[in-house]
Amino acid sequence: MSRKAGFRAGALGIAVTVALVLAGAAIAAGGAAPQLLSPNHKHVAPGKIRLVVAVPLKTASHGVFITIATKRQLDKSGHLKECSATRCDFVGPKHWKGDEYSYVAQFNFPGYWSVTPGKYYWQAHYYTAGDTAVYYSGIGSFFVK
Repeated sequence: MSRKAGFRAGALGIAVTVALVLAGAAIAAGGAAPQLLSPNHKHVAPGKIRLVVAVPLKTASHGVFITIATKRQLDKSGHLKECSATRCDFVGPKHWKGDEYSYVAQFNFPGYWSVTPGKYYWQAHYYTAGDTAVYYSGIGSFFVK
């Protein structure tokens, strides 16, 4: 094998290795996204609605959040946009069990999302412990009867 061919083979080997490492990192990052468990895509009775999210990695202290909105509007990063309407909310669920975090709607005044009929969109995100990474779930929905 000529010196030139050996260099090409070595460069190709390095390129393949780098591609595999990057693909592995992308797959691992996808597995780190939170999962919307309940009440995703379901009809729920008004009142103390429980939102449940599974978070696969260790979170930073108070590092899990849920955005609730009346419209599926996205910000420039493609995440659910927070809104300032009374039927929107931004909440911090608490650790519930295993890798699940839960938020139970606290209020029942007229106009609050948990007691007002309609379709709502929600998205969770969290910060990992000892890292600057932020992982977002997909956007889900639920219906208050």
